[in-house]
Amino acid sequence: MNNEIFEMKKVVLRDIEPVLHQRIGDHMIIENFSSKSLLPPGENYGSTIFSVEVELKNKNTEKKENLYLIAKMCPPTEYQKQIFNSSRTFMKEIFMYDTILPAYNKLELECGLKKNEIFEILPKFYGSRLSLKPDGNFDDDAVIFMENLKVEGYNTGDRTLGYDLEHAEEAVKALARFHALGMAMKQKRPGIFEVFKMYAKPLQNSEINTDNMFVLVLDQIKKDPEINPYYERCEKVLLGLKPEDIWSDSFREPWTTIIHSDFWVNNVMFRRSETGKINGIKFVDFQIYLYGSPTRDLIFFLYSSVKNDTTEEQVEDLMDLYYETLVNTLNKMKCNTDKFTKEGFKAKMTEDGEREFIHVAFMIKMLTLDTKEINDFDVDKMHSVIVEHTGNQLFQERLRRLVLCFVKRNWI
Repeated sequence: MNNEIFEMKKVVLRDIEPVLHQRIGDHMIIENFSSKSLLPPGENYGSTIFSVEVELKNKNTEKKENLYLIAKMCPPTEYQKQIFNSSRTFMKEIFMYDTILPAYNKLELECGLKKNEIFEILPKFYGSRLSLKPDGNFDDDAVIFMENLKVEGYNTGDRTLGYDLEHAEEAVKALARFHALGMAMKQKRPGIFEVFKMYAKPLQNSEINTDNMFVLVLDQIKKDPEINPYYERCEKVLLGLKPEDIWSDSFREPWTTIIHSDFWVNNVMFRRSETGKINGIKFVDFQIYLYGSPTRDLIFFLYSSVKNDTTEEQVEDLMDLYYETLVNTLNKMKCNTDKFTKEGFKAKMTEDGEREFIHVAFMIKMLTLDTKEINDFDVDKMHSVIVEHTGNQLFQERLRRLVLCFVKRNWI
């Protein structure tokens, strides 16, 4: 592999004033700003994330205040840009913040919801750009600004363990509402929804080869006496579909909408009140959202991001909670819900199970990866880590649960 594509370029945030003035108004002067890298290597592959502190002064009152933001910029190597198709993913994410969610909120108001009832699931958006150059083609100065949710008291869970039942319930309800708003848009504003679908196409084939990675997953299944009897079933699924076909969904109405497609621990954040009650939830990282089946997001979350000790009865309850919230939201949006039967929902889960088995098997390896275990983890090693790392005990435990649960449900 060409070593130049692994060369780490320094990503630098500069000239933020023109972008922010679109949102903060001309009466605010940016006096200064500072930025620092937010995540270590191995915690975010698809972009460079900075926390940014902006010192503002009101031109009229001379009053000073600080603005705390997150700046999402392109990853530091050509290799990552190729894998994550950065020029496309940036435009997709900007479109979600700037167009899709505002359109959902507008429809909610038109359907009779009050302003304080609308679905504010994204961090506040502070503008974006693809380049500093006049031609506007994507380059290393591309940036998306959003509020810093950590400063607002939001946090993610431990990706190696997943969320407990309380957090999982809130996540599942919010996910159902997100999906239902897309379905409502499809019913009530089909022309606009067609435009959303254009932005929600799958990315072009990734440069990464996952064949060896699934061979190693299968080795783990073969070695584990509890799941070894299901080896042939797993092999048929994991080796029977090319990675680029994982998202070639069977689009079956009414079970289509805009889906997150990467809905796991790190991409849902929670805030607690002083009494310890969850009083806020936000979704982040909309780089690869798709038009597809909503049950795919649900299955992926339940088996990648909910704690291992959650029983299958509790998982069943979470599925029911999702379905009820979806239908209730559609009813609030004055949509026809006749075709959204419980039987149809369960059938769609079974239909999507195979592809999500591949998706989750790949993901839990990344979730359970301890980058401290890998000496001098860097991007050059990222490819070999994703494909060749054999996994640890936690990976084996979660893989065992995944296989046993999917076999029990006849999803594989």
